[in-house]
Amino acid sequence: MQLLRTVARWEMIILIASLGGVTLWKLFQSGDFSGLLRSSDGSLSPGRIQMLMLTVLTALQYLMATMHDPTHLPPIPPNLVTAMGASQAVYLGAKAWDMFGPKRD
Repeated sequence: MQLLRTVARWEMIILIASLGGVTLWKLFQSGDFSGLLRSSDGSLSPGRIQMLMLTVLTALQYLMATMHDPTHLPPIPPNLVTAMGASQAVYLGAKAWDMFGPKRD
């Protein structure tokens, strides 16, 4: 049973690392990161930067918790859900301001 657990753990690690590697390779192949951190007018978007950083850090934290005990998925902490909700609210607020706020000349 221990061998099966070890094999399954390494299989999961290799699968996730492979998917991440392929995703990064495709991103770097296209070389088009403009939509990732920039708004439609070409300026750097603090809301998008904040959203990307929180999403990546949350995913890494959850992945590390899962790798620590791979027998089950860990519960999502309520403060993490609150932080993600606040991050989404800030991002959507900035988008709404850009769409409906006063227009810049």
